[in-house]
Amino acid sequence: MKLLVNAKIFPSTKSQSILINKNKIIFIGDETEINISLNTSDIIDCNNNTVLPGFIDAHCHPFEIISNKSSIDLSGYKFNSKNELKNYLSNVNTKNKKTLKFHGFEHRNINDRLDLSFFDNLNINIPLMIKHRTGHLVFLNTLALKHSKLDINKHDFPINSLAIHKKITLEENLNFEKNLNNYNQNLIQFGYTTIVDAGVENDKKKYNKYQDLIYSNQISPNVCYMLGQKNPGQFENSPINDNLYLGPTKFMFQENMDIQEIENSLKDFLSINKSDLAFHAISSEMIFKILYTLFEKLNKYLGKRIIRLEHATEFIADSYKEYSSKNLHLIFNPNFIYDHGDFYLKHQDDFAIESLFGIKDSLRNNFKIGFGTDSPFGSINPMKIISSAKNRTTKNNNLIGENNKINFEQIINAFTKGNATAMKKQNVIGSIESNKNADIIILNDQITNKTNPDQLQVNHTIINGESKYIREIS
Repeated sequence: MKLLVNAKIFPSTKSQSILINKNKIIFIGDETEINISLNTSDIIDCNNNTVLPGFIDAHCHPFEIISNKSSIDLSGYKFNSKNELKNYLSNVNTKNKKTLKFHGFEHRNINDRLDLSFFDNLNINIPLMIKHRTGHLVFLNTLALKHSKLDINKHDFPINSLAIHKKITLEENLNFEKNLNNYNQNLIQFGYTTIVDAGVENDKKKYNKYQDLIYSNQISPNVCYMLGQKNPGQFENSPINDNLYLGPTKFMFQENMDIQEIENSLKDFLSINKSDLAFHAISSEMIFKILYTLFEKLNKYLGKRIIRLEHATEFIADSYKEYSSKNLHLIFNPNFIYDHGDFYLKHQDDFAIESLFGIKDSLRNNFKIGFGTDSPFGSINPMKIISSAKNRTTKNNNLIGENNKINFEQIINAFTKGNATAMKKQNVIGSIESNKNADIIILNDQITNKTNPDQLQVNHTIINGESKYIREIS
C-alpha cells in the first residue's frame, strides 16, 4: 500500500490523504480515518502541493519520436532559399553515418520547388531523409529511395510519409533501445500516465512491440493504440488490458477528396465495423466534409460511437453548435500556438488565424474537448500545453486568439478527464476518485490563478499504483 498525505487534489485547496492498494485508489479523506499501519517508505508527503490525475496525451506518435532522436532537428532553422538549404546540408558532417536524417524542416519559405534532382546534386553520398515539420512529407535523395525500396515513379515528391513509416533502417534498430529509454524518461518526468498512439497504419507488428515493451517495463505509461481503416479485423483477438488497449479507428482523408468519396468510404466502413472513429481534421473545409457527412448523411449508422476530430485546428464552434449534443470530441493541440504560432501568423493566407484552436468557443457551446501534443510535431512538455491554452502566446510572444484563453481548471479537465472520456476510459482513469486507477502526479507547487505554468514541474509520477519517477530536489 501507499499513502499520500498533505495532498491538495486540484482544484481543491484542502489537504487530504490518498490511500492506494496495488493499482487502485481505495480511500480519499482525512488521514485520521485510516486505521492501517504503514512503513515510512510507503508514505509520500505531497507537501501541500497540487496533486493531479496523470496527464493523458490523447494524440502522439511514439515511434516517430523515438526515430527522431537519431536525427537532426531543423525546427529552429529558417531557410529562405535553395542556396541557404544547400549550404547548410553541404556542411553537415557525414563521417561514420550510414544515413543522414533530419526532422522539423519547413520548406514554405523557399519560393523555388525542391525536387529530387536538387537533393541528388548536393553530392551527399549516403541516403538523405528530411522529414517535414508536419511529419506528413519526406524529402529524399535517390540513395534514400533505393534504401527504402521506393519507386519514385509511383509517388509524388516530396514523398508521403505513410509510404516509408515501416521502413526502419538497421541504424534505427541499433539506436532503438537507447532512444526508447530516453523517451520513456521524458514521459514519466512530464507526468504522462497514458499515451495514445495516433498512427493511421494498421501495423500489428507495432502493436505486438508495444506488448513486449510494456511487459518488460521499457514503456511505463499505459498505451491506447489507434487503428487504421484498412483491415482492422486483424486486431480482433489481440490481448487487451489496462496497460494496452485498442482505440478508435482513424481516418486521414486527402484535402482534395470529394465529399461523395468520403461518404462512400465511411458508409462502407460503418456498415461492417462498430469501432469509434477519429479523423485527421485540420482545415475548416475538411472539418465541414467530415461533420456534414457523418451527422447529415450517415447519422443512422453512428449509434453510440465516439467521433473524434484530431487537431480540430480550424473548428468554428458557433458554426456547428447543433452538433454539441452529439458524441463528438475535439482533440486540440494548444501547444501548436507556441510551437508554430509565428509560422501561422506569417502565412495568414493559409490559416484562419482568429479561429485557430477555438477552445473557449467550443466549451461555451458545450462541446467535449481533450488535448494531445501531436509530438514529435509539437512539444511533448505538458506545461507548454497548459501555458499555450492559458496565455495563447507564440515563441516570439505574439498573441493568437486572445478570446479563446481558458483557465487552469478547464485546461486540467481537458488534459485528464476529457481525454479519458474520448477513449471511453472515464470510469477507470482521468480523475482522482476511489476505485479508479492510481495514476497520479504531484507537482512542485500549488496551482493558483497567479501560477506561471512555465514554472511548474512534476515532482512524482505514480502509474498503476507504482512510483515511476521522483524528481531529485537539491
